Amino acid sequence: MRKLTVTALLLFFISITFISCAKKEAYKKELTTDSYKVVIVSDQPPHVGINKWKVYVYTKDGSTVTDASVKINGYMPPMPGMPEMSFDYPVKNTGQFYESDVNLSMGGTWQITVVIERGGKKEEAKFGFNL
Repeated sequence: MRKLTVTALLLFFISITFISCAKKEAYKKELTTDSYKVVIVSDQPPHVGINKWKVYVYTKDGSTVTDASVKINGYMPPMPGMPEMSFDYPVKNTGQFYESDVNLSMGGTWQITVVIERGGKKEEAKFGFNL
């Protein structure tokens, strides 16, 4: 009986170790504008600190857009004792998708704007979340 209890406890602790070492859940956000579908993908959900985002841009017919200028802005409205914050994050075109290190400097309500400029036309996709 004692050997069974020790074995069960050992299996329990091994399971907890694997669960705690597992990668955090991936994140995916889909947005639409008049002309585009924007998909943001990350290995982790938004969190305080550097968030590595891949941004895929598609036309309405599903073609991949790789010749646009893409910008990302993070905005946090003012709160008592704190002014508003607004950050433009550098976006790199990899030829297949766009990528950016989005630094969310603190917890709170963040509003994200993805700006796609192509052929002289500019469109914005917006979303928000709380950290």
